[in-house]
Amino acid sequence: MSNTSIILQLKGLVSGSLEQINKKVFYDYHDEITSLVGKHQGVYALYQKGRLHYVGLAKDLRNRVRYHLKDKHANKWDTFSLFLIHRTEHLKELEALLIHIVKPKGNVQKGKFAIANNLKPKLKALIKAKNNAKVENILGTTSKKKKIQPKRNKVRHAPKGLVLHTLLSPKTEIKAFYKGKEYSAIIDEQGRIVLNGVSYNTPSAAGLAVIEKGAVNGWRFWKYQNVEGKWMALGELLQKE
Repeated sequence: MSNTSIILQLKGLVSGSLEQINKKVFYDYHDEITSLVGKHQGVYALYQKGRLHYVGLAKDLRNRVRYHLKDKHANKWDTFSLFLIHRTEHLKELEALLIHIVKPKGNVQKGKFAIANNLKPKLKALIKAKNNAKVENILGTTSKKKKIQPKRNKVRHAPKGLVLHTLLSPKTEIKAFYKGKEYSAIIDEQGRIVLNGVSYNTPSAAGLAVIEKGAVNGWRFWKYQNVEGKWMALGELLQKE
């Protein structure tokens, strides 16, 4: 271990401090505090009647605190504390840590940690696992429950040929909603879908005319209005057969 490392270890994190000093020192003893603090870096705290108002860090502590004599915090503190830090690699996180702990009213931003993980989800999972184990110990081991899969509207294989005229009355309006736009078409007497004056033999062909690229299941894409006034997928008509 080098002599430099030994000296740094002996110094620790904080090399000097001034605590609960009246703000008037900047007016009455400017030269004295300048010679004492100089341009040291570190963390500072502002208080109002003994209550913490603001926490900050600065590369030049003396000038930063002096600046607060005329900014938005000027009338919100009467004493201050300085903590001189000679190692700066964790200075920003040290400020964030203090803000997270004491939550000063004057600090709008909480500050961020460089790589800290939020352990709350892991704690929640551990608590849940322990509670489940307790229940099993009390009531006995239960069989594993099958994972319930969300129900999906199954559509039978689309029938070949023109069949929409057997499911919906001619001139029935159908609609599709795609990328925030609404598209309207009409079922003709032969069961074709008429969209913008062009006839399509299948819902998928009419749907492809809307999306232009890719594949589409027209029986899910196009909607009809049922007796209750709700817009339902055309495939629902096949389920009723």
